[in-house]
Amino acid sequence: MKKAGMVILGVVMIALAGCGTRPEEENVGRENTYPGPDEVAASLEAAGFELERSENFEQLEISTTRIKAVNGEEYLDICYEVSSAEDMNRIEEYYEGSYSQYNILSDDEMICCYSSESALQNAGLQ
Repeated sequence: MKKAGMVILGVVMIALAGCGTRPEEENVGRENTYPGPDEVAASLEAAGFELERSENFEQLEISTTRIKAVNGEEYLDICYEVSSAEDMNRIEEYYEGSYSQYNILSDDEMICCYSSESALQNAGLQ
């Protein structure tokens, strides 16, 4: 009985040792869910889009890496490194009020407004 108790105690201790922290390996690659701004810009330029790149969202006074791209009727407007959920909501509201036809894609630190699936594919986001 004493040996069984020691085995159970050992198993419980081992199980609890892993609780409360996430191994660093699980977080590796989280930032790479979507291609970064440089890769998206290069893909869009290669697809014939005209680019406008800035380090802020001037109309909303939000600090972000923003890429606006247009190719005829197709467009893509993407913001990286958005610092808060409030700023994400403000950007989304801006997109909804500024583009008559739009699709929105967002993640924890990125939000994108695009005209079509092909614009998203040209950017390497799909």
